[in-house]
Amino acid sequence: MRRLAPALVAAVVTSGVHAQPFLPTERAAIELVRSRHTDSLATVDGTLAYAERVTDGAFTRGGYRVVRRPGEPFARVQICYRLGIDRPTCGLAYLVTVNPPHVEPAERYDGLARDLEHGPRAFLRALAREADLQHQPAILRRIEVALEPFNPYDWR
Repeated sequence: MRRLAPALVAAVVTSGVHAQPFLPTERAAIELVRSRHTDSLATVDGTLAYAERVTDGAFTRGGYRVVRRPGEPFARVQICYRLGIDRPTCGLAYLVTVNPPHVEPAERYDGLARDLEHGPRAFLRALAREADLQHQPAILRRIEVALEPFNPYDWR
């Protein structure tokens, strides 16, 4: 057994050199996000396509963007979209790793990504709420956004 110990240690150390990295390629990261099954068992891509169809063009997808920050063992996949009269934004973000394959929302408990995770109906309600906010004066929108963390009620 003592003769096998150095060989086993050498095998473990050298296997780490050829291991697959945690960061996926851009295409693989986007595909992992698109095919992710949310809590409602619908895919992210299916939910976004459904929202485009139902809103008659008020919500449109703009594409995907992969962001890698130095030192992070994951990639961020941002979903760009346009809602109503607002400028296009990349407000939906997912964290992606490859080894092992894992996808999760960057902001699990806040924003549109949370509603997207709860399914198409919850996502449509969130889009309707965001569209209603667009018709308020700019000062009221800023006040509501600033006070939202202190709101004890979950209106989603």
